[in-house]
Amino acid sequence: MLARLRRFLDIRAGEVLPVALTFLYIAAVVAAFLLAKSIRNALYLKEYGAEALAYVYAAVPIAVSMFVPISNRIAARFGQRSVTIGTLGFFAANVLLFWYGFHFHAAPILAGVFYVWVNCFGIIATVQAWSFANSLFDTRQARRLFGLVGSGASLGAILGGFLARMLVGPVGGAVNLLFVLAILIAAAAGIVIFANARIRRRGLARRGKSISRRFRETLQDIRTRPYLRHLAVMVFLVAIVTEWTSFQLSLLAGDLHPKDATALARFFGTFNVFLGMVAFVVQLTLTGPVLRKFGVGVTILLLPAALWLGSASVMLLPGLITVAMNNAFDQGLRFSVDKATYELLYLPIAPGARAPIKNAIDIVVNRIGDGIGGVLLGIATGGFLGLPGLHFGLRGIAAANVALTSIWLGVAWRLRREYVRTIRDSIHEHRLDAERASRSVLDRLAADALASKLSADDPEEVLYALSVIEAQRVDRWRVSLRALLGHPDAEVRRRSLALLSEIGDRAIAPIAGDLLRDPDLGVRTEALLFLAREMGIDPLARIEELGDFADFSIRAGMAAFLSSPGPSRNLEAARAILEQMVETKGADGVQDRAEAARVLALVPGAFDDLLSALIRDEDPSVARHAVATARVLVSPGAVDALIEALRNPAIGDEAAEALARYGNDVVPTLQARLLDDAVPLDVRREIPIALVRIGSAEAGHALIEALLQGDATVRYRVIASLNKLRRLHPEVTIDRGLVELLLAAEIAGHYRSYQVLGALRPSLADEDSVVQAVRQSMDQELERIFRLMSLLFPDADLQDAYVGLRSTNPTIRANALEFLDNVLAPALRQLIVPVLDPQVTLAERIALGNRFVGAPLTSAEQAIATLLGSEDAWLQTSAAQAVGVLRLHGLAPQLTRLASSADPALHDVAEAALRQLSGDQEPVPETQEPPAEMGMGVG
Repeated sequence: MLARLRRFLDIRAGEVLPVALTFLYIAAVVAAFLLAKSIRNALYLKEYGAEALAYVYAAVPIAVSMFVPISNRIAARFGQRSVTIGTLGFFAANVLLFWYGFHFHAAPILAGVFYVWVNCFGIIATVQAWSFANSLFDTRQARRLFGLVGSGASLGAILGGFLARMLVGPVGGAVNLLFVLAILIAAAAGIVIFANARIRRRGLARRGKSISRRFRETLQDIRTRPYLRHLAVMVFLVAIVTEWTSFQLSLLAGDLHPKDATALARFFGTFNVFLGMVAFVVQLTLTGPVLRKFGVGVTILLLPAALWLGSASVMLLPGLITVAMNNAFDQGLRFSVDKATYELLYLPIAPGARAPIKNAIDIVVNRIGDGIGGVLLGIATGGFLGLPGLHFGLRGIAAANVALTSIWLGVAWRLRREYVRTIRDSIHEHRLDAERASRSVLDRLAADALASKLSADDPEEVLYALSVIEAQRVDRWRVSLRALLGHPDAEVRRRSLALLSEIGDRAIAPIAGDLLRDPDLGVRTEALLFLAREMGIDPLARIEELGDFADFSIRAGMAAFLSSPGPSRNLEAARAILEQMVETKGADGVQDRAEAARVLALVPGAFDDLLSALIRDEDPSVARHAVATARVLVSPGAVDALIEALRNPAIGDEAAEALARYGNDVVPTLQARLLDDAVPLDVRREIPIALVRIGSAEAGHALIEALLQGDATVRYRVIASLNKLRRLHPEVTIDRGLVELLLAAEIAGHYRSYQVLGALRPSLADEDSVVQAVRQSMDQELERIFRLMSLLFPDADLQDAYVGLRSTNPTIRANALEFLDNVLAPALRQLIVPVLDPQVTLAERIALGNRFVGAPLTSAEQAIATLLGSEDAWLQTSAAQAVGVLRLHGLAPQLTRLASSADPALHDVAEAALRQLSGDQEPVPETQEPPAEMGMGVG
């Protein structure tokens, strides 16, 4: 029974106690406030009448302004909940003092003081109650639960009204109801004390550390931040409109029951009971669903729209019915949908700064609105402090409210946009912080480590640092490398000279000349090559002058000399030498081939065939030198070799950079290879990276044409590259229909993955390789979905939301979800948000998959069959392994098909699984690590 009730109320595990305590706390506070209002109205109207209300309205801000700064300082020192308990105890003691005063020292002014006190109590205690709720729930929980939690306010309204109506006679009049009021306030304090003992740690963890700041700084923050400024203006308008709406009812009530406190208390109690019942039904049945379906952007407009309609009705037909209806709109919506919505508006604010800002707006700004509203009300009616009144009746006050609610609607409309912008800014700042922290730490650590190793005494450490620098940009290490030319270790001198030679550092020419006399043959050879390539010095003359040099250096020096422009240039002789160097095979010929690759940089377009052969060289260092030469020459004859080199992890990045130098001339070739299924898959997977480095509109169109790739990794890289390129070239036209089609397929595939996961779990543990493979696949599916949505909505900052969803901070994750809920189209939101919300269970996601995709999977065999039919080889391999382990004989035909795969890992695992099915107990080989980007895909 309790489980069914929890599901009906949409409460998750672990939320029952926080929800119950918050519900009861808010109910007790609102019951106390509405009971106090009935007593207050009865006593004040009896003494002064309705037109004197303007004076107490104006006095409230003065009393409240003294409370907030003191409360903020105490809260920063002792904690918000300690202040709440102390405040409630203080208010309960005040009530008893008022009872004593009314009984034994009755004076007309005491009714006015009590009226001001009730207004202060109502705003302060209510703000503290909702701050308590905000400390327990994040944005997503609040949106789901605040409708239920807020129904405590409606129940409190019923209880407060009921107590005022039913007990005013038995207890002996309105004054003695103060004892009941003190009990209610004490009960609220008891709830907070119990909450401190049971859920304190969780609440404080969500709320964050309170920020100690001066009240003046908080007001400055509100003034300068557009979101907080709009929020404050709205609260100011709400205070005036609701005050004037309530005044209309008090005016009629005073006419109905003049000078009868008991009858007035009963009237307001009856009215509050009725409105509380209406608000309770609305809160329990409407608030939660409306917030979940439409969000803050719609619900924030409901109360001002309703009050505009009610005020217009009073203006046209002034009377008890229309005034009561307008007050019903006010209290019925204000304590239900609007209150839950309003509290949500504070959740994008940083948790530590939330309480001071909320106190400043809800208490100070609200009461300033009451005060100014009171002064204006006095001027509009009978006058104020000697100022003549305009003698507005119901119709005049209603007309003023129509004007104010129109402004309120405009501010609310702006505020809903600022709400989304504030959430977006919070998750964007989180992304920037994460990137800055990661980049700065890595850069600093890497630079410090390399600098330390370059200056180390151990030559091995220096050589290691040089090997790292070889794969990076050498320019930034130019000064450090020059210092190493005098290093005691010969290999350090040689490699440092080679790196400086690679970047053409001619400033070291005098040092290189001295190194021709170095005692080490390798250093002398490197110096000779540098002088021949960079300075055009005849190597033969130096060889005869200085003596022995390695054979490869003589050949390379001669080739460089003969290839250089000038009277001694002889390309045929240079080709003969270079061909001999290129054909020198094996490890012994590595230096020959590497030097040949470097010499080719001197002869643009003359030896493309030799350059292509060197790019395809099996030795990474040779191939790297050849790719570096191709990057300099930009020779059309090297394009095919560079595209093939993309598959080589050792030089793929350099090959992509070299292809980017060709610009749009190479785009048609890259596009044709990307779309050609006959091109090896590991080459096609790298082509999008080369296209995005070209970064032109033509490259963008080539990527768009390749969006519907079957291979999940190719598809992912095409989408990711198109995202990057779209940021560089927003003018690139995207076929929205094509992207929407692919997005729908990806979403369907993701829900299918949940169906697979649900069918696997009864048979396989979460640690099983197949389950892990599916989960990793789903992560990549989600990233593809987000990148596709980013193509459709380039201005929505969806990448920030994706980063926020992966944060370990629950507040950032909740804000990212709330952002998506507000920026995505309703149809897309209904599909995406449930798979991202951690409060949606696996069973609920599987049920959604069964509804959206159809064809439910009811067994592990069906799930594994789905994986075997996917397009990802790694998923197929994992599934094939599971077939053998689980002895799923019905899947033998699919295994037989996979055993003929060209993928060696898939072939081996499928054959081993077939042997297991036939009775051979040989274990199935372990699956390899997944590729960097993979996913199930949907064809």
